Amino acid sequence: MSNNRKPDSRAAQSGFSLLEMLVVLAIMMIIAAMAIVNINGALPNQQSAAGLNAAVAVFRQGRDNAVAQRRSFQLVIPAVNPPNQIGLQRIEIGGGFSSMPVTTLPSPAQFGLDASITTPPESGLPTCSNGLCFGGTLTQTWLSDGTFVQANGTPLNAVVYVMVPGQPSAQRAFTILGTTGRIRTYRWNGNSWLLQ
Repeated sequence: MSNNRKPDSRAAQSGFSLLEMLVVLAIMMIIAAMAIVNINGALPNQQSAAGLNAAVAVFRQGRDNAVAQRRSFQLVIPAVNPPNQIGLQRIEIGGGFSSMPVTTLPSPAQFGLDASITTPPESGLPTCSNGLCFGGTLTQTWLSDGTFVQANGTPLNAVVYVMVPGQPSAQRAFTILGTTGRIRTYRWNGNSWLLQ
């Protein structure tokens, strides 16, 4: 007796059913949506952190150049709108200045303090809406020993705020200790400042 039955073609085929494909596609869409939400929430924090790093680099360069070159360096704040530029100039012996290139904070970061934040990162330091809080002094200089001073030579403790407009949770700040030029960076967590 011979067996002339053909094998069932359905049993020989392997693959996924339409239902299985739809389930996998739905899971992938849910994961993609979660990733987009997380990226959109993290983007302002990354933008303000990049702005903070750019501003801190200028302040560190001012102090380091003053010490290395044994010359005073003055902070330059161009009048721009939005306020997102800062620079340095070297005070030459015998008078005059040598300007260095101006640094622009990466967009959309800018100097400023969100109106909902009323406390400074450290007690005794000011808050100000323009974000460059130097206690009313118009001239800020690093001396050749690294101190950060006002025009009259008094050490200047200051705070600089960097923000992304409309994103208070992305607020950043750094403080400058006048007697040493030391910089400390902070981020706003929604309730208080945290040291970075």
